[in-house]
Amino acid sequence: MSAEDKIKIGLDFHGVITDNPEYFKGFAEEALARGHEIHVISGGPKKTIAEFLKKWGIKYSRVFTIIDFYDARGQVTFFENGEFKVPAELWDSAKAKYCRDKHIDIHIDDTDRYSGGFTTPFCFYDGHTKHCRLANNTMINLSDTPEAGILAIEKFVALFRGQNKKMPAD
Repeated sequence: MSAEDKIKIGLDFHGVITDNPEYFKGFAEEALARGHEIHVISGGPKKTIAEFLKKWGIKYSRVFTIIDFYDARGQVTFFENGEFKVPAELWDSAKAKYCRDKHIDIHIDDTDRYSGGFTTPFCFYDGHTKHCRLANNTMINLSDTPEAGILAIEKFVALFRGQNKKMPAD
């Protein structure tokens, strides 16, 4: 696979991977076997997520967590009762910024309110139907085999990349 064909897939942890870990184990294995990348993108914390992924045998390329990202920059307030606070404008835009900065080709998430700041295609995941819906109403079936899910994403990304090549530069 050429570098141009490689797809970077963002997967939300809470509500997507945790909704069907057995499926996403196969999904990640198939994606990685095809030369793609899996970026687990979540609120955090990274240690908890990494432990869950290891327990389920879910492979990935990278884990990004909002809490750890902003904690490293001193932008998290921690309280004595264990709670924490990140300013809402930072929290709500963090996944979109990560996807833009890392050139993620598609992000699958179950929290629609995060979609507003995305330039990366955002696929809203419905845990009941196991489908995700893109802004253009394209549906990706994540209830079928992991291979079929990856194939659908490959087709969508190829089409999306082709459309963007035809668009005039600003």
